[in-house]
This record gives sequence, C-alpha cells and structure tokens, in this order.
Amino acid sequence: MRSRSLAAVALIFAMLSGCTCGGGEKEAKKGPVPSELLKSLPRAAVSRPTALVPKAVLSSPRSMVVAAADARGTWDAFMQTAPGKALVEGRAIEHVSLSAQMERALSLSHDLASASENPLAADRLAEALSGPAAIGVADNDDADADLLLVKEVDGSQEFVVRLALMASTLKGFGVSTEQHEGHPLHKLRRGTRTLHVAAFQNVLIASTDEKLARAALSLALGKGGESVESVASYKKEVDKLQGHRLAALMTLEPDGPPALLLNLSQLALGLDVDSGQMQLGGELDTSPDTVAAFRALAYVPRDAVFFSSLGAANAEAFLERLGTSGGNSAEEMRKALVLPKELENALTDEAFYGLLGVSDTRFNHLIGLGLKDSAAAAKAFPKLAKNWLDEPEKQDIAPGVSSFCNSTGGLCLALAKDYLLAATDLESLTAAVEAGLGKRPALSDVKGFQQVGKSGDTRFLTAYVDTARAADAMLTFFRAVGQGQSQKFDTGDVDASVAPLCEAMKKLPPYGGGLALDGMAVAGQFQPLPVQQ
Repeated sequence: MRSRSLAAVALIFAMLSGCTCGGGEKEAKKGPVPSELLKSLPRAAVSRPTALVPKAVLSSPRSMVVAAADARGTWDAFMQTAPGKALVEGRAIEHVSLSAQMERALSLSHDLASASENPLAADRLAEALSGPAAIGVADNDDADADLLLVKEVDGSQEFVVRLALMASTLKGFGVSTEQHEGHPLHKLRRGTRTLHVAAFQNVLIASTDEKLARAALSLALGKGGESVESVASYKKEVDKLQGHRLAALMTLEPDGPPALLLNLSQLALGLDVDSGQMQLGGELDTSPDTVAAFRALAYVPRDAVFFSSLGAANAEAFLERLGTSGGNSAEEMRKALVLPKELENALTDEAFYGLLGVSDTRFNHLIGLGLKDSAAAAKAFPKLAKNWLDEPEKQDIAPGVSSFCNSTGGLCLALAKDYLLAATDLESLTAAVEAGLGKRPALSDVKGFQQVGKSGDTRFLTAYVDTARAADAMLTFFRAVGQGQSQKFDTGDVDASVAPLCEAMKKLPPYGGGLALDGMAVAGQFQPLPVQQ
C-alpha cells in the first residue's frame, strides 16, 4: 500500500483515539433512552459492520479493510501496548496528526457537525466510535484514497446515538438528499470534498465515494451485493472479533514482493492487541506441488535484522510470475539470472532471505537456495560463479566449502551442505557459512522461535524480525542518506523525526512466526518473542 493509503489508515485510527492515550473503558457508558428521532429511523436488515463493507472496496491493489468489536476501546488498548507507547514516544502520532489527510478528515467532520441539527463536538467524536465498526480504504492512483466507515449503533450509548442523529439530520447549504432503494442518502459537499451518509436506527454509513456508499446501503437494506465477508479467510478473522482484537484484509500489488514470492493476491490478518499475537491467512492463486522441509534457521546468524524463508519457492513458477510484470517474459528473466540447468535440477523448492545489517547506505543481504543434490551442485558451481561474477575470485572461508566473490566484493557465493548461498559482501557470507557449521550462534538458537523451523517442518513461510536491530538499521540508513544530501533532507530532519521513533522501537521485542499450507489456503501466527541477551 502506498504512503497515502497508509496515512489514511493512520489518520483514521488517530481520529478514533480522540488524541488520548488513556486506557479503554471496560463497559460502554450508559446514556439516555434513544430519542424519538432515532426511533423514527428504520432499522437496517443487516447491521454487522463488515457485512456492510462492499467487496468493491478491494477493487484496486493497496486497498484494505479494518474491523473491530470496539473501535475506540481497541485503539485505547493499543496505545497502552509497547508498540503504541513507542509510536507516542517516537512522536509518530504527532507527525500523522499534521498530515494533509488528517486536516482533510477533521475538516469533513466539522462540516458534518455544522450541517446537522444535532451537532457532536469534535473532541467527543471518539466516544461515539465505541462499539463495532469497520473502515475501508480504497486506494486511488489519481487522488486521495476513498474512505468508508460503517458503525453499528447501540441505543444504550449516548454518543453513538448522537453520531447517528447528527448524520440523519443534515441540512443547509451544500446538503442534498436522494433516495436509494427507498432509503435517504445524504450528500454533503464542501468545496471539492464530498461525504455521503446514510443513517439507520442500528447502523451508520459514511463514505467519501458515492458508489461505495450506495453499495453499502444496498447491503444494509438486504437488497443484494457482495461484501468483504465473502473472502473466506477474512470471514474467519471477523468471526473471532471480540475484546481488543482487529481483523484486517488487504489487497496486494500484482507486481509487489508478496504477490511475486507468495503468489498471494489478498492477505487477511487478525491482531490481538492485548497479547500482540497476529494470525495471518489468505488464498494462493495456485497451489504449489510441494512444500519443502525447512532447514534455514541454522544458516542465518542470530544477530540478523530480518529473515524470511519460503518453503515453496519453485524457481520456474516464480519466473513465470516475474515474467508477467513490466512486460518482461520469463525467458528474458531466466537469461538475466543465467542459472545453469544442471544446478537448477539440483535445487529444492525452498529459499530464504536475510537482512544482516546496514553499512552506511548499503544493505547487507543474504539469500539461500535449498539443495537436494550436493554432488551435482558442486559440479555446476564454478560455471554459476563464472556466469554471475564478472571476475570470480576464489575465497577460503571454511574447510570443504567452495566460495567465490567478484573483484569488487559486491557479490559472493558459497556452496554449503544444504544451501547455495549468495551475499552482498564477504563478511555476511562468512557469517552464514560459520552459522551453518555451528561455529557461531544462529536463529535456531533464538528462544521461542527455534521450534518454528524444527527439522522436518513443512511450513510454507517463516519470518523473524529483530525490532531493535531493525530500528538501528533504519536510523543508520537515514542518517547516511541525510549526510549525502541526495534526498533533499539533512541529519537535522532525521534527528527531529526518524530518530525518536527508532529509539522508541529499540525497546520492543523481536517478532516471529510462520504460515502453514492447506491446499490453496495459508494460515499461521506471529507473536512477540523473548528479548535475547
């Protein structure tokens, strides 16, 4: 998802917070009996928020839907977690509040209140968003993202009722009302901004896009249409919503890394805010023939910043997907890789990637391709080194391990027992080889994570991030870029904006987990891990 869509999601949650960082209330506030005006509104045939978010929200890549059983309470609970506190301490929330999209949203909410007979003070808006809600963000390449909010109305909550009343009594200049399938759809226009609102006794719908508003209204009236709940993996997460839990569904770019590597077009996730556990799921476009056994943890140094192992990285299938983007053919991509056929036949369908650190503005990468025929790989390895390296120079990094680097040291290769390894510097390659030989600590030694990649595991995907080291790497990179003045900002900008967030992130634990495969469905869990000493 591009930055503006991320900003849109961030501003939505910032609005829900009402600029407060306190803990959420355990029970909803009891208010007065709903007014006669609210009682006069018809009841929606369907009021469950996620069932009223049209699937059309996801019609473009980088779009998403987020739902909660208690939007306000979940945000307040998140702000009490270590990541939430890090966002506040790192002033990330402060920067979001100053964004153009936040100003736009606040202006729209002010216009909505001023055009109603029952205005709701902006500083009380967060109270009105207690209870079930869903937010859709439909990315738009040509303009700001389109937003859709669906809020279930509970007559026992004073401010939720006020929110519905405010929406149902729009009046004045710039406000018009049309009937959609027999129900009023209000249109509020202020300059170039437009908001479409429909109110029921038990649900409120608001959207910046008319088509989305009408589609949601049709779903509420039970007049047909397809909602995001038709995505099975997301429906599973929605059914688990309770307490401080979030369910999200996002579409992936067809030429982005997740789609190319995982063959996923959509990803569903559930996040338990209190425990930090995250459940992920999705549907593959095609099911791989095999899922390789997982052995990679032993080859990645324990101090790695990030690691991901894919247990179904079929080279031919990957090239086919890669060949569909940018007008490139798979044959052209294969020529660029220049992988000897005899070596390709010696590989398994397993691959892993590791980010071992950052030196100045250069990231230190490590890639591993699983081997099933070490003897055939050994015969083809010199030919591979000649194809990939301009002037291959033999390296002596460990007994029995064949390795080469190019003359500049920018790419190095090694043939270990279980993997063909490639790294962007000799130090990273040496660290991987020594880890595989048991001469230095590896990710398999990380407490709470080693069981994820135990011997014989057939997990489809496994990932790990050391949050503290990732924060260090990010700060190192941005400071180096700032010193080079290549991106039109200086180190003062970094110290004012990036540094506080990075310092706060250093206090967070590492995270890890993985996805298992069942036919074309993938599902799994990621969670905080004990901090390594």
